[in-house]
Amino acid sequence: MEGGLGPRAMLTRIYADNFRCLSNFELELDEANVLLGPNGTGKTAVLSLLRSIQELVVRGSRLDEAFPLRDLSLAEERPGQRFEIEMRCRDDAYLYSLTIDHHVEERKMRVEEERLEHDGNPIFEFKKGDAQLFNDRYEKGPQFPFDWSRSGIGSVHERNDNRKLTGFKRALANSVFVGCCPPLMEAETRSEDQFLDPWMGNFVGWYRRSSNENMGAVVDLFAALREALPGFDAINVTESGEHARSLKVVYRGTGRTTRYGFDQLSDGQRALIALYSLIHLSGDRRLSLFVDEPDNYLALGEVQPWLAEAVQRCGESLEQVVVASHHPVTIDYMAGASGRWFSRERDGPVRVSKEPTITLVDGVSLSDAIAQRWE
Repeated sequence: MEGGLGPRAMLTRIYADNFRCLSNFELELDEANVLLGPNGTGKTAVLSLLRSIQELVVRGSRLDEAFPLRDLSLAEERPGQRFEIEMRCRDDAYLYSLTIDHHVEERKMRVEEERLEHDGNPIFEFKKGDAQLFNDRYEKGPQFPFDWSRSGIGSVHERNDNRKLTGFKRALANSVFVGCCPPLMEAETRSEDQFLDPWMGNFVGWYRRSSNENMGAVVDLFAALREALPGFDAINVTESGEHARSLKVVYRGTGRTTRYGFDQLSDGQRALIALYSLIHLSGDRRLSLFVDEPDNYLALGEVQPWLAEAVQRCGESLEQVVVASHHPVTIDYMAGASGRWFSRERDGPVRVSKEPTITLVDGVSLSDAIAQRWE
């Protein structure tokens, strides 16, 4: 593949062992999926795990920051964790694996093994304290001791002969793992943020950077928001102090224009602005979106238009859309062909199926059938 892995990459498989309620757990994903199941069956845990891997490999977090002891499964008495993620980019397959050993009594942990493969060939290996680099022709390069408390892949800088490895990092950086919680979204920022916080509290900082990088996409974003939010006209990022910027939302009514601070909008309005921004401001990055309950703050008539646009853009401006949801509109729109059904017996291990785990009845919607079974 010319130049290694570019931003067009999709997560196709996740494996987790001994992470919260996920033990010997495997999940396969397509271009668009909805994660379904009662509370406590591991849907949010999957997104949290992916975010932890991103923090370790891409964002430079220490192991104890990304994988704290509290994330060990309470149902297990094993100190070891193992994770795998698979990515596909066109016809190229990538497999990343990570093994962690926790010393519970000492409250310490270390990376036992970290490995990245491209089409079945190693391009990075870390084991027993030593890191082994490979070039893009899979030939062995330097070997050196490395810190057990960090990702070795995360420390490797791009060179002409390791673009497969650094391309994997770029692809992982282009994945967004968030929940949508408007009450936590701050109205002011002093930074331009590449990554969103878990609940999008720094949305304004992310919007500031993303809109600057993708100015051409702002026009389409505003057009979509005019359809979703009656009276909406535009978004402005204005100075509000030394190095600070505030997000202002312009509404036009009959004969008047009103500029609202982001914190003066309703939770639902802020949620819609954030969710449509995720779709439209990906630009050339072709983001993969993993969103936990994006529909929580939306009215019934607002859910399907956002879902339809997100799914429609898969393979175009977006690479992948995966949502976890209990919302009846989301379930009826996506679950039939794209559902991943999570189940769990009491405090046992989580299991997932591509087929519904409930009995379907003619004339009864999927969401109604789930409500009768799950409630």
